[in-house]
Amino acid sequence: MRLLLDVGNTSVKWGVCNTGAIEKSDCFMHRGKDVRALADQSWSELRTPSAVYIANVGGEQLQQQLSGWIGARWDITPVFLTATAAACGVSNAYKIPAKLGVDRWAALVAAHHDTPGASCIIDCGTAITLDLLDATGRHRGGMILPGTGMLQQLLLQNTAINSEARSLQAASLFSAATEDAVNSGSLYMAAATIDRVVADMAAELDTRLQLLITGGDAGRIQTLLTCSARHDPELVLKGLAILAGEY
Repeated sequence: MRLLLDVGNTSVKWGVCNTGAIEKSDCFMHRGKDVRALADQSWSELRTPSAVYIANVGGEQLQQQLSGWIGARWDITPVFLTATAAACGVSNAYKIPAKLGVDRWAALVAAHHDTPGASCIIDCGTAITLDLLDATGRHRGGMILPGTGMLQQLLLQNTAINSEARSLQAASLFSAATEDAVNSGSLYMAAATIDRVVADMAAELDTRLQLLITGGDAGRIQTLLTCSARHDPELVLKGLAILAGEY
């Protein structure tokens, strides 16, 4: 049994993998919290894994905290993956491959294995990323946008809007509270940008793109898209499972 961790800026999504399949997965929010206490709550009942593979974009401090907990609990040194020039049939567009976020890299690998033809992978987390993968497995590059929470924070910090609460409701055209109006505006802005970028990517390549959407805000954004996208909450974990097969 292998433990897979997708460590983002706000949350940790984790999965238990046996024979290449994700058998169990869950998520916890870590920002501003004691990561070791959250690890106790989430993983203390797991049997000792044979290995732990981690995609970490949450920073060095988080890496050290997770390494310390895993080492103390299971006497295991976790493997922190990085993006490489090529792996598992996918080639990296970045001139310095490791500069590509490893979560994006894992999602590209999963998309290549799960989705025939050219695809656009949309990850809606703290930031929103869009990456284009052609039918041969060649990563053509992508785009990074502020996520909905960041958009709301920027608006509240730079205006006189008197609201500190963040709504996590679905978007509404006719919001009757400030926090709901800010929430709806950020969701519509994200969805409209995604629609436009996907259309331009498809036109640039003169091909039909299959869209995969993942990340914490994927469900709320997906409902507003005019383009059709398949929601896969475990996309990064699936890519990690494939990459872990090389170790």
